[in-house]
Amino acid sequence: MEDEAILVMLVKQYADKFGITFSSHYLDDPDKKKQLISLIQEAIAGKRGPVTDDDLQ
Repeated sequence: MEDEAILVMLVKQYADKFGITFSSHYLDDPDKKKQLISLIQEAIAGKRGPVTDDDLQ
């Protein structure tokens, strides 16, 4: 449950900055979810731009 709360906080912070720029179905795939979280963290930190579906292909 704690991991999900952290994920929700990350996605909210990301969405506040960029909007939602990727398909939410990637959160259902454990491997893609890990990749997505990493990309979201990089975007929030200013190391990259918005995350798109192409980044997760």
